[in-house]
Amino acid sequence: MTGVEATTDSGSLTGRDLARRISRRRYVLLVTWAAVFIAVAIWAFVATPRYRSEARLRIDNQSPVGAAASALSDELSSVPGGSAAGGLLSLGKDELETEIGVLKSNRIADEMIDSLALGVRVVKPASSRVAVLHARTVDPNVDVDGTLTLSRQGDGHYRTGWSGHDSNPKIPATLIPGVPVQIGGFAVMLPLDLLGSGPSKIVVKFLPRYKVYKLLDKRMTIERQEGGSRLVEVTYDDPDRVLAAQVVSVLVNDYMQYTKSTERTQDTISVVELRAQVDSTFRKLTASESALRLFQEQSRLIDPKEQATDEVKRIAAVSTKVDAIAAERNALSRMLQIIGQRSNGGEDPAAYRQLATFPSLITNRAIQDLLQTLVDLENKRSEMGVRRTEENAEYKQISDRITEVERELYQVGPQYLESLDQQLASTVHTATALSDTLDALPAAATRYGQLLRARTVQEATYVALLKELKAAELKDLLRQDRIRLVDVPRVANRDDPQFPKKKVMLVLGAVLGSALGVVAVFGLELW
Repeated sequence: MTGVEATTDSGSLTGRDLARRISRRRYVLLVTWAAVFIAVAIWAFVATPRYRSEARLRIDNQSPVGAAASALSDELSSVPGGSAAGGLLSLGKDELETEIGVLKSNRIADEMIDSLALGVRVVKPASSRVAVLHARTVDPNVDVDGTLTLSRQGDGHYRTGWSGHDSNPKIPATLIPGVPVQIGGFAVMLPLDLLGSGPSKIVVKFLPRYKVYKLLDKRMTIERQEGGSRLVEVTYDDPDRVLAAQVVSVLVNDYMQYTKSTERTQDTISVVELRAQVDSTFRKLTASESALRLFQEQSRLIDPKEQATDEVKRIAAVSTKVDAIAAERNALSRMLQIIGQRSNGGEDPAAYRQLATFPSLITNRAIQDLLQTLVDLENKRSEMGVRRTEENAEYKQISDRITEVERELYQVGPQYLESLDQQLASTVHTATALSDTLDALPAAATRYGQLLRARTVQEATYVALLKELKAAELKDLLRQDRIRLVDVPRVANRDDPQFPKKKVMLVLGAVLGSALGVVAVFGLELW
């Protein structure tokens, strides 16, 4: 308003008049500002500081479908009019919210509370619990609610005093450093260092579990970072900066261990089952290969189709040879019978010359030599017949020699016939053996086919299962890396408390003091 109007018994005042009257009460303004500023300053320097420890986790989706849905949802959310469609594809976000719910669950909190014995809190001195007291959880089902006051004595022991909702839980009159004592569900012990020197007074609060939960709700924050990221931030504030870092560290580690141990998805189960199936199939494949190799060695069977074709060709060739030998043998036998008839039992050896016309013998070198000898002897006898009579001794000798050659020519025939008989018998035996082998080939080929089929099936099954195993192992490996710790919790610096920020509190104290001083002066003037 342009002019501050104050209604009094004497009328109305302008803003300038009111400011003038307020300036006369500047001492009230100064005193109020100083009182508020000093009070805030004292509180800022006296209040127990709290230190913050934080960690960040990157939590990916369990399934590629969830990851794709999450990415598509984020893209659609940034498009005008796409928020509704993005909401329909909130599978990835739902998975992340589920993981945050697991982080906030009592299951994870209980493990952290029990491992750090958070039900035991050192109120004085509040700098570090581990420096003045060691505590561990003995029985998490036993709650105790009260305050233990320890007063130092001259011998380094501490006199105990108990107050609280619970009655005295059988605490000894003195606590000796290095000697553990059970109080409720906790075992506490003063460090041995306190025998030499230590704080004159130690105040320890024992909290039941429900109060520990309330304390965690106030001081711990677990939330997803802004911007649609997959990062989850875990923070905890506590006067004990070492304990604050331990709380965050243990909470995150318990969550990661719990997730890895309980996340027995179908991929993990498939890996175990596939490994067993691969081992079993490999053993069957080895057995089938050994059986096939042993059968091939015993039956000398490599390729039944090719071997059967070769056997048929060999039998055909041998059969043709048998027919040819038999035909030649029969023809030679018939010719020998005709020659025998024409020679009148050997009285006319000239008939033996017909044997030289036999096709197989005419090309024979021995036959040709005998025929040449006969021709020469015949020519020689013809020439001699002109000058000699048949009674001539030389003429008679040549005639006898011709007869001997004719008889030698005849002897070739039966010998050759005997040779054909032996050759025919041998060839028939070979043909019979080949026929027996061919007859046995179908059974061997059938057995070979069975063994080969078994080996092929086992081999194909083994290759398929091995591919499935490698794929399942890859998916399981990627699943185990789904949760990664980005920022590890650290112990805060002693000079960097999260609360109170002294400089900020002094500025706020000055502003608050000024505001309250002005309000006080306005109130007095209006009154």
